[in-house]
Amino acid sequence: MAKRNIGSLQYKSFGLALQALVVLAKDGGTCPSCEIAKLMSSEPTLLRRILAKLAKESILVTREGRDGGYTLNKAADQLTLAEVYRALEVGEARHQAVSGTMCVNDFGTQMKTAFCGILEEVDRSVTEVLKNYTVADVVRKAGY
Repeated sequence: MAKRNIGSLQYKSFGLALQALVVLAKDGGTCPSCEIAKLMSSEPTLLRRILAKLAKESILVTREGRDGGYTLNKAADQLTLAEVYRALEVGEARHQAVSGTMCVNDFGTQMKTAFCGILEEVDRSVTEVLKNYTVADVVRKAGY
């Protein structure tokens, strides 16, 4: 059961990450995760895990202490959605989810081989589309 949920969890993380990035882009300064989570009606612990991944990939900068929180590491109009997608390894999760459905015999091996190229093509297509959009674009589209 857990293997089937990997992809959907990554997509959920991607959606939450984009919303948090919109908040940070609009705010323009440092914002604590609890404030972002409250605005999004999200679980603060889950959001912190997602933001930590983005910080590890240098998309966000963290600041400790009483006035701490998260801030964008570069301008919102320079941060593409493809960068966020790659940082959260959404495509890799899709590979794992599909591979997890395949049996461990000759047939399963053949299916993994057949699907591998297709999934790589899907990821390239998704990434190409996401490269065309920035966090600033989402801010504008949301009217936020």
